[in-house]
Amino acid sequence: MEQRASSVYIISPLTKAILTTESTYYRSLILEKNTKKKSIYTAEQIIDHNCLLDVSSIEGRRTVVKSILNASSKLPIPVSVEQGLYMLPTASTKNKDRVWLAYEHIEAYEQDGENTYITFRDGSGIYVNISQRAIDMQYKRASQVIVALNRPVIFGRSPYSR
Repeated sequence: MEQRASSVYIISPLTKAILTTESTYYRSLILEKNTKKKSIYTAEQIIDHNCLLDVSSIEGRRTVVKSILNASSKLPIPVSVEQGLYMLPTASTKNKDRVWLAYEHIEAYEQDGENTYITFRDGSGIYVNISQRAIDMQYKRASQVIVALNRPVIFGRSPYSR
């Protein structure tokens, strides 16, 4: 099914990253496993729409993640816990270089000058304007959120049982 220009992109297990573009029309570039797609929506609009499909908003997800991490900036977003879709930002909301990375696609990351090269599980990769140390912190924060939201599945019991 072909996606119309006006429809909001649906994040799926194929989604590797959402980048901000400097185009006056297209606001983001979406990297999938074997293709690239352009969207007239910002990454945040795309993520918010997908959170709403999963019965929450991006702000609702941020509230939950803030309580898990006890932090308030550069928060990873659980787009769909059931599908295992978690997006982590490389910078704050006001940074034009911000990229949203799909946690499950990140294979490795390595500092290269002032940027970091993100290698995806399919062997492809991109450069992002963030230090290796900062992306490592973002990756670990996303891991904390994943464990917190999936504790009963991972450990086979309720988080409230003793």
